[in-house]
Amino acid sequence: MGITEKRIPIVLKKFGSSKSEGLYTKIITDKNRHDYKELLHYLETDEIPLIVCRFDPSNGTLLTTKRVLSMNSEDLRMMNLAELVYSNLDMPGERASGSKTLADFTEIILRDVNNKTFRLTIEKGYPFGGFLQVLTSIQGYFPKGK
Repeated sequence: MGITEKRIPIVLKKFGSSKSEGLYTKIITDKNRHDYKELLHYLETDEIPLIVCRFDPSNGTLLTTKRVLSMNSEDLRMMNLAELVYSNLDMPGERASGSKTLADFTEIILRDVNNKTFRLTIEKGYPFGGFLQVLTSIQGYFPKGK
């Protein structure tokens, strides 16, 4: 189960449409899809790419209708959106790295139903805020049992 096609425009609106795009962060369209082939080849056949933050070909985060995929030179991490229970900025980590305001933040912490966590690095500024807004709202799309 993932984000339905009906909800895709809502997700992109929460992201802020083009207002939250940056140098590295883009909404995936038919026109730019080919630019992200190194991330897109991990997609399942029924999965639609939505938003990408890619710093270079081996370092990026992709939000799809089913998962968050984050890759760097060392590994690829994936989390099913239906299992996402927590997403927030990494306040202690940001403060330790010298970030003083939300405009400087780049780290988002995710946690799933099994208490597995991982960190996403997102372009600072509006892209960070847009990505965090989307991830936070997506949690409500998939009710979790207690």
